[in-house]
Amino acid sequence: MKKLAILLVAGSLIVSGAASGLSTARAAEEKKPSSNKMVDKDMNFMETDEDFFAYPSDMPSKADQMKALENFLKNDGKLTQAEKQSLTENYKKLLTTLENIDKTYEQIYKVTNKLTNNWEIEDKFDVLSNKNVELWNKIYDNATDEDLEIEDNIEFIKSSKALTGKEKDTLIKTQKEIDALVVEYDKLYNKVEKATKELNAKLDSLYEDSEKLMNKMQPLADKLGKKFKENFGCCDLYR
Repeated sequence: MKKLAILLVAGSLIVSGAASGLSTARAAEEKKPSSNKMVDKDMNFMETDEDFFAYPSDMPSKADQMKALENFLKNDGKLTQAEKQSLTENYKKLLTTLENIDKTYEQIYKVTNKLTNNWEIEDKFDVLSNKNVELWNKIYDNATDEDLEIEDNIEFIKSSKALTGKEKDTLIKTQKEIDALVVEYDKLYNKVEKATKELNAKLDSLYEDSEKLMNKMQPLADKLGKKFKENFGCCDLYR
């Protein structure tokens, strides 16, 4: 699933995308665009470009974006008037679709955070996983290839010849707490999945709509060339 967004760079508009998951809004990090990245004039309208395209923190209004496109097309001599009209109409529909995608993500974000208390359980995992680091290092530093093939962590701890009985008991206790959290996490995840099922289905439909619109715009983007793609290119942010 990919999240699309609009980016304003030096007065130029770029449609980009970011890979998304259940906790996207909590985990997303911003990236800055490279000002000297060249765009291949033959590139696909939705081609991935990690360096050039970035996820924005401030979004220009739809009116500003449409005005930018209008100004761009005024100075263009490659498209017919009918083609310009088609491009403008599809771009406007695309912006509306992107707005609906963002609104739907906000709804998912609110539902998810309410059900998970902002994924509080992940903080508990962090605390447990950072306990007894020295003992875990001691196990792995002295583990044989045969030991490392043991998939069950508790059995792996028991097999260690480097730890004392007390040290094994300490790690086993922590591992049991982690295992209990995993069960709790799975239940919570399933609860969130169920609560956001319709919203995620809506997202899938919106992404299909946005892809269809970009496919319609692709031939005209190819015709307009590099400058248009630099300013209005539609891309996925991550592979």
